[in-house]
Amino acid sequence: MACLGATGTPVAAASEAPVPADYEAPRSTVEVYSAWDAPLTSTTFFYTDPEDVEPEVLEETVGAEQDGEDTVATLSDRFLFDFGSADLRPTAEQSLDTLAALLQDTEGPITVTGHTDSLGTEEVNGPLSQDRAQAVADYLAGAGVEASRMETEGLGSTDPVADNTHPDGSDDPEGRQQNRRVEVRYDGG
Repeated sequence: MACLGATGTPVAAASEAPVPADYEAPRSTVEVYSAWDAPLTSTTFFYTDPEDVEPEVLEETVGAEQDGEDTVATLSDRFLFDFGSADLRPTAEQSLDTLAALLQDTEGPITVTGHTDSLGTEEVNGPLSQDRAQAVADYLAGAGVEASRMETEGLGSTDPVADNTHPDGSDDPEGRQQNRRVEVRYDGG
């Protein structure tokens, strides 16, 4: 299935994705295309209650990866927030509900860290990243994760995972997109 924009440009496509072993509910992957030179985004939607799914499947769904003794779920701001805003978009709910179901089955502290790209000043990016981390933590608390387990921090643009510009100094939208994120770190042991 493909969805076309007003100009006939594909804006979304859906396809069946492989389903993990012993998993009965269907899921689809949606590829989102944009008018900008940014990477394609694939999002997996599960048609079941996240609380009924095994933790390993939930970790795969939210893109959680091991980092030493911790597990880190990295959420792109593409679906979480509008540019320059710390108000969660409706598109954030499904990913955050899945993450909340996962976190409810863990113990120990949870650190929610907001990051921005290098556009703007640190006087803006620092508080914006903190506000975004707090918005995610507040949502998770409202979805049943113990607020007392969560700590938030905003690092602004100080901890990039990709270059914001190309070697020639031109803008790198793909790199900027990777840097605009919220990371949720927890004991996944």
